[in-house]
Amino acid sequence: MKTINDKNNNNNQVVPMVSVLIPVFNGAHYLPSTMDSIFSNSYKNYEVILVDDGSSDNSKKLCLEYQSKYSNVKFVSFDTNKGMVRALNVGIQIASGKYIARINQDDLMIEDRLVKQVDFLEKNPQVVVVGGQVVLFTNENALYDTINFPLTDKELRSRWLALSPFSDPTTMYKRDIFLKTTGYDQNFWPADDVHMWYMMGKLGELANLSDVVTKVRWHAGAGSIKYHKNQIKKTLAVHMWAAKNIKKPDLFTCTFWLLQYVAGSLLPSRLNWYIYRNIKRLGSSLKKAN
Repeated sequence: MKTINDKNNNNNQVVPMVSVLIPVFNGAHYLPSTMDSIFSNSYKNYEVILVDDGSSDNSKKLCLEYQSKYSNVKFVSFDTNKGMVRALNVGIQIASGKYIARINQDDLMIEDRLVKQVDFLEKNPQVVVVGGQVVLFTNENALYDTINFPLTDKELRSRWLALSPFSDPTTMYKRDIFLKTTGYDQNFWPADDVHMWYMMGKLGELANLSDVVTKVRWHAGAGSIKYHKNQIKKTLAVHMWAAKNIKKPDLFTCTFWLLQYVAGSLLPSRLNWYIYRNIKRLGSSLKKAN
């Protein structure tokens, strides 16, 4: 692993409030748009942590250019691919911010996301993770779909054994609380984020903003599509962990886990995600009706 330090680092430099963490693997095509969306944010007290995970495209060169041009960009490089879990854990270790803001190499940050999430966490110290709502977009369709998440800790915990409380690239969480966990676990990748929310949820409250905070690019190379079958398998493994360490599931939840696993194993990834989004949408509608 090679760490390229901030060229303007000195003892007088202001410590950033937020570290925006981006694992990069062969992401040169989309990364410039993602970085532009971060640099356009209305909140300015942040740093960007780029972790190149042994890319074989132009990603490393691109990351070096950002590190050279911007004083608030840190860059870590792996000579070979180590996996997203290791990239995240290493990135957090070198982060300086009180808060970690996650986004992926192909997504777009809404311009007021950071200021809203920082403000929320500062005003609600009992909350350890805050996410938000999501817009899915494609190269052809700026509004492909939406994904809505419950807002309050009570609402999230009422369904977190079945449905993930967050979309990972919307989350901002307390770095000191993360460091009290065992970190992202490779054994649960690519559902390691769901495992993390369980661990952090044991240490404090969870919440989502009602606003859209991230636009998630929906394409064939997206991890949720590319690694879908493995994600379904690992999601079940995380649920089994939760059954032992969080709460014993009821019959309905166990049935849902089984159906989710079967559907995810048999159906095409895009169809399965379409069903999943509509289950979440149905859940939100029922909540409003009550």
